[in-house]
Amino acid sequence: MLIFALLSSAALAADFDTLLADSGWEVVAEPSTKETGPIDLRLKVIDGTQCLRGRAVVDVPIANLYDVITDVPSAKNFSSETLLESKVIGHSGASVDYYQHLDVPSWTMASDRFWVLRGAPADEGTTRAFRWQRFDWRAAYPDLAKSIDTDHSSAVEPTPNWGTWQFTPSDNGTVAVYYICTNPGGSLPEWLARRAAVQTFPDTMGDVVREAMKRAGK
Repeated sequence: MLIFALLSSAALAADFDTLLADSGWEVVAEPSTKETGPIDLRLKVIDGTQCLRGRAVVDVPIANLYDVITDVPSAKNFSSETLLESKVIGHSGASVDYYQHLDVPSWTMASDRFWVLRGAPADEGTTRAFRWQRFDWRAAYPDLAKSIDTDHSSAVEPTPNWGTWQFTPSDNGTVAVYYICTNPGGSLPEWLARRAAVQTFPDTMGDVVREAMKRAGK
C-alpha cells in the first residue's frame, strides 16, 4: 500500500523490535477518515529514519483487511493515489516481491516515487501481520532495474523503506495498525516531506479499510 539506502547489509536491516516497541513514540495528530474514524498517529525516529504509526479500531473482519493489503495488483483500483504500476514480480516461499510506481503530480515540483519490496506474513498469536522491507532487488531483477532506469529515469526510490500492517481482534472490532519507515529522498525539504507524509498517511489507512468494507459486503 499501502503504504514508502545503500545496498549494504547494514542499510538493508530493518529493526522491527524497536519499531514495534511501545516506547519512543511521539503523538503527532489524531486525524480521522470516514472509514477509519479517529487515527492515533505517532512518530518515532529509528537510526535516523522517520517512522509513522497509525492505530484505529474498525468494524471490518481481519480476513478482509489482510486480503486487501496483500492484493498488490488491485491497489491501482482502490488507492486514492495514482499508481502507474502495482504488480507482483516474484515469490519465494511465503514471501512476495512487488513493484509499485507512484505518479506524483507535476504541480508539486516533486519527482515520481517507486519502490521494490519483499513482504511476508508475520502473524503472532491472534494478530495477523504482513511485513515488508527493501532488498537488493537490482541484483535479483536486473531487467526491471534496466526498465526503470530507462523509462523512469527521474523517478526517486525512497530509502530505506520498511514497515508492517497488524490486525488484532478486540471487543469493539479490529485494531488496525499501520507502520511505515522511510525517508523521502529527492529534492523535498525534510519539513515538507514530513508534513506530506503525515497528511497522506490517513488516506492510506482509509483506502484499505474502505476496500475491505466493500469486500466484506458492508
